[in-house]
Amino acid sequence: MYRARIARLISTELWRGVLSELRGVSALIEILTSPIWILGLVLAISIQNPASLKDPISLKNLCWGIVVFIMISDKLWLVGHHLEREKRLGILEQILATNTPIALHAISASLTAMIWTMASASTSIALVFPILGVDPRPANPALLVVGYILSDMMASGIALLYSNAVLVMRRPWIATNLFQFTLPVVSGLLPYNLSPEAIKRIIEVNPLSYPVEILRRGATGHQSLPADLYMALAMSIASILALYSLGIALIAILRKSMLKKGL
Repeated sequence: MYRARIARLISTELWRGVLSELRGVSALIEILTSPIWILGLVLAISIQNPASLKDPISLKNLCWGIVVFIMISDKLWLVGHHLEREKRLGILEQILATNTPIALHAISASLTAMIWTMASASTSIALVFPILGVDPRPANPALLVVGYILSDMMASGIALLYSNAVLVMRRPWIATNLFQFTLPVVSGLLPYNLSPEAIKRIIEVNPLSYPVEILRRGATGHQSLPADLYMALAMSIASILALYSLGIALIAILRKSMLKKGL
């Protein structure tokens, strides 16, 4: 009986979060603008290094790095701002009144965001890769899928953690606009060998770089980050668990504060 009630609570909250995300136009805007972002960023980066446009491997590495930019950007806006949107709409107040775990509701946004991100990435790959002459076929489909799932979960974990800060910021969109560009740059937006030395040092210690490296190896068949595959897998899984644990813990603390002080 108790397990059934818990299962019902979880499914209800997950579904409520999905419906909440489907109501807005944010995700649709992300899907429509993603191909423009990919094409613009690839060309902007290539201007600094024109030889990359002539090298099929470098261009493919770069294009798949831009796909990661879409993934991170989507998560910061859709997951990172999920609770803040619900606060503005009065939904968060209702959730607090029912004594429902907010963390569960926040995680539900990640599930919906995964669908939107896949739609954005697929649209961009289908439209932009042919324009640039990039073969979208992955070198190792299984490794690509593993890398994509890990990268998506890592980006969602970062956004879940970030959602705590968004709730208390006055103008969170300013910080999000900054992070959606800086975070991909230090996570492997540029292939490791094309990055400046200072960025390379950050990429080496940034946990998000490892699932991105797995994704890129699966897509291109070439190693970019000097890291063993099994170490990259272990680092990715450990970092994902740490991010979700910390994000959920902070949301629980924030919930107590909101119940005490009000929204």
